Amino acid sequence: MKRLLFFALLLSFCNTLFAQEIKTDSILTEKQNAEWISEFEKLDSKSEKIAEIKKKIFADTIYKRQKSYCRIVIKNQETIQEAMEIANCECKIVFVLGFKKIAYSLDPNEYPKTHTVLELVTDENIDKITVLKGDIASALYGTNGRCGVVVMYSESRKFKRKIKNVL
Repeated sequence: MKRLLFFALLLSFCNTLFAQEIKTDSILTEKQNAEWISEFEKLDSKSEKIAEIKKKIFADTIYKRQKSYCRIVIKNQETIQEAMEIANCECKIVFVLGFKKIAYSLDPNEYPKTHTVLELVTDENIDKITVLKGDIASALYGTNGRCGVVVMYSESRKFKRKIKNVL
């Protein structure tokens, strides 16, 4: 009986020691995305920009866009602007593939076929890449656009048909 009790205690100790998961609730902040956008805007070639967009979209798949609000606490002499810069709010850049009359959101968490669409995106298919920030992004894309929006425009009908066939 003592051996059985000893074995049970040893087993439970090992389970708590080795199977314990450390939970870190990491969030993607507005500051991190602002840094990414500023580095992105420094890139010269369209192919480099497209490669960075693809990397960022795949890297952001571990973050799910939450419909939550950010609480900002203003201390003694802080202004609202200073408090907002310190706040750690969840934020994700919106990536969009736009044509003349239609646009597709490129978020693999919401649209699983995004990976297939991104495989079709090349620098020959994309005519222009635009970054929207601040009030313009928020006005066009609501609260989702507060961290910025990157829009890839294409006028190619052939590319548009390929995308429609995928979706």
